[in-house]
Amino acid sequence: MLDATLEERARAIAGFPIFSGLSEDHLIMLARMARPRTVKRKEMLFREGEAALGFFLLVKGKIKLIKISPGGKEQILHFVHAGNSFAEAAIYINQQYPAFAEALEESELLFIPNDEFTELLGSNSDLSINLVAHLAHYLHILTRKVEELALMDATSRLCRHLAENMDRETGTIELPVGKGQTANSLGMAVETFSRTLTRLKDDGIVEESSPGVLRVLDVEALERFAL
Repeated sequence: MLDATLEERARAIAGFPIFSGLSEDHLIMLARMARPRTVKRKEMLFREGEAALGFFLLVKGKIKLIKISPGGKEQILHFVHAGNSFAEAAIYINQQYPAFAEALEESELLFIPNDEFTELLGSNSDLSINLVAHLAHYLHILTRKVEELALMDATSRLCRHLAENMDRETGTIELPVGKGQTANSLGMAVETFSRTLTRLKDDGIVEESSPGVLRVLDVEALERFAL
């Protein structure tokens, strides 16, 4: 996206859910205000408490949103994949980023400045509706995260994660961020994750067809544990 034309950038922006249904004129306006940015693997895009001057569209790569305790313990809130936006809530939350964002691999992004975006937001009802729906989606994700950490045991958390990420036709699940990152996102130690996965294998519910790739053998049992 660094050397993309204005029209190419507008077409890319049109693919993000938050901007679906916008007119070509508004997409061009967004393309003009968007600032390309590239980050390397393990590079911190922003830190909790930093001034939130805008939000991001992830064009290529993978980003993780995390909270870090005073003691240095990391809790993954969400993985952002290409084609999704993030940090929009910072427009309204005291102008500060509420978490850290770190690149899991080299990533290409578009940065949308708050001041220019809010001006456009005030003149476009479709964009306002899209933004509210998008923020509601992330609220749902965080609500489920709280529920999982507070009320579900390790087996239930892992089974829910596998059920939600399973290919319904093939029964396969890829762990694109590895077992360590997946375990962290589920609020469990790697050792707990490995023991829980081993029990699911021993019970004939899943098998590991290759490193980082699982296949569900008993969908009914998996979904029963995921409740």
